[in-house]
Amino acid sequence: MTDRPSQTPAGPARYLLFPAITFCWGSNWPAIKLSVLEMPVWQYRATTAVAAGLLMLGIALASGMPVKVPRRQWPALLAISLTNVTLWLVLAAYGVKLLESGQAALIGYTAPLWVVILARIFLGEALTFRRLGAVVIGLGGILILLWPSLGEFGDRPLGILCITGAAISFGAGTIITKRVKWAVPPMSFAGWHLLIGSIPIVAIAATEPFTMHQASAAAWWAAVYTTLIGLVLAYLLWFRTVALFPAGVASISTLAVPAVGLLSGAAVLGETIGWRELVALVMVLAAVALVVIEPRRTRQTAA
Repeated sequence: MTDRPSQTPAGPARYLLFPAITFCWGSNWPAIKLSVLEMPVWQYRATTAVAAGLLMLGIALASGMPVKVPRRQWPALLAISLTNVTLWLVLAAYGVKLLESGQAALIGYTAPLWVVILARIFLGEALTFRRLGAVVIGLGGILILLWPSLGEFGDRPLGILCITGAAISFGAGTIITKRVKWAVPPMSFAGWHLLIGSIPIVAIAATEPFTMHQASAAAWWAAVYTTLIGLVLAYLLWFRTVALFPAGVASISTLAVPAVGLLSGAAVLGETIGWRELVALVMVLAAVALVVIEPRRTRQTAA
């Protein structure tokens, strides 16, 4: 895995990563909601994270991929596991439990704002007018969706705090990921970081009475979906995207995820979609287009 997008040309097909990530993470939010309504958050996250990590490492081993992480990269791996797994998974799950799934998705995916700022500070990535404009437009669309519920959110500050913390944590993890030229392929890296990040989650879950077996079949199928699509497939696509694109670009491209989260919430949970949701959808897709459709000069320079 390379550290610079200019050293890893993948042609136009690399842009297919963006809608794939959007679908995986967007459709995952109502699945999380269905599960945490019946399962304890710590037990739910421990089960899904460990299962996903073992599955990914198993696939890597079966495919003959290297899985040994050099000793010098373990500090960075531990930091990413804490930010992108431990904090993100737990805080996001509690946020979804306290708020509606669509609302939680909207707040959670303010992460691009933090990534762009952190990428400027720690990676020296240029804060171009194009990227800044994409952030402003995308977050503007999110604000339109949040506006009618801002008063309601005030009654549930813990949910907002959890989701905001998850967004900042994921942004920080993205920056750390970008700073390291990893010696293992994405499959192995994602498997390790899920397993390591799940250790504190498992430790806390073990202190609770086990009640997951009391959940309904629908909650369990939702947990399976989260494991296979929201974790295994989504993390593989995400780390590949971070390897191919600047950190800010990779994260801004996920601004469409909240829109998919809202649509999925409406389809699965019966959440309402009105003109605000449609306007916001157009705005976030426009933000993604600003990032994906690069000027010809930029493409030739990056090739």
